Amino acid sequence: MPFEAKVYNYKLPKDSIKQEPYKDPNLSKLLIAESKEIIDFANLISIVQRPSLFIMNKSEVQNVRIESKKSTGGSIEVFILEIKSQFVAVCLIKSTDKKIINKKYVLKDFNFEVIDILDETFEIKFNMPVIDIINSYGQTPLPPYIKDDPDKYEYYNNQFADGGFSVASPTAGLHFTNEQIDNLIDAGHKFIFINLDVNIDTFKPVTEKFLENHKIHNENYQINKEDWYDILDAKESQVDIYCVGTTSLRAVESAFVTGKLSSSTDYFIYPDTKINIPDYLITNFHAPRSSLLSIVDCIYGPRWKHLYNYALEMNLKFLSFGDAVLFKVNE
Repeated sequence: MPFEAKVYNYKLPKDSIKQEPYKDPNLSKLLIAESKEIIDFANLISIVQRPSLFIMNKSEVQNVRIESKKSTGGSIEVFILEIKSQFVAVCLIKSTDKKIINKKYVLKDFNFEVIDILDETFEIKFNMPVIDIINSYGQTPLPPYIKDDPDKYEYYNNQFADGGFSVASPTAGLHFTNEQIDNLIDAGHKFIFINLDVNIDTFKPVTEKFLENHKIHNENYQINKEDWYDILDAKESQVDIYCVGTTSLRAVESAFVTGKLSSSTDYFIYPDTKINIPDYLITNFHAPRSSLLSIVDCIYGPRWKHLYNYALEMNLKFLSFGDAVLFKVNE
């Protein structure tokens, strides 16, 4: 029986979307789904009772949002989604003019030409290396529901971020400081850092009537072979495994079902999908009609909506800069 997407709609008040980052991530809140207890994230160490394995997504958000001026004087924004080669990238272009193939843009800082049109995106060729444009002119791309402010940029990357090419943050990791990770390691826990490059389509709501008709986004992931064996050994030894973020969960589940440790995944986790690796998931509260709510439904069941309403009643904050929830994965 198909899964109706309307069940993933709920009312999210604007004032429940946290606009300011936690400058001290230890002060963010963590809702324990099973008990409804709410703790400071700093106290996570007190509820992880036995040596466990944490899987984190280390992919770094790149400065892919570039604002500039056209030679004609108008404003333009180029949002780099994927680097195809040294001078070519797939981008979003925000400007008022009509965009056609072979159209050339002369900007204040660089030039480019539209060489292909791909649905809502454009393949464009720059007159300088793409990475140089990112490093010289790029800004951090905050989510569309967060008011842009350069003071927030440094808080949109995980403290442990290292490499990769994400255009949105794997935000569950924002709750962890490097100091807290060190403290958890000292307490006998283990951390494995994998990479899944978060795509902007993570923000794309499900607009189809049924989940199965929603075109899920592709994301690239890489897992080190030795780390993968450590994950499988932990599973076989019944060590508790915590996926930090839906991106970490998606990466390890994709690797499990395909056998590929480095690939592009469009794996859609439906409410009846079997979860093979994690015992627990730490994740932020997701937006209405987000495809990520299907993962929450899968691991917690339809009770998720009551839990979200409870979180709103308790004044917990939602989305990227908001609070987190700890789920035990359904058997």
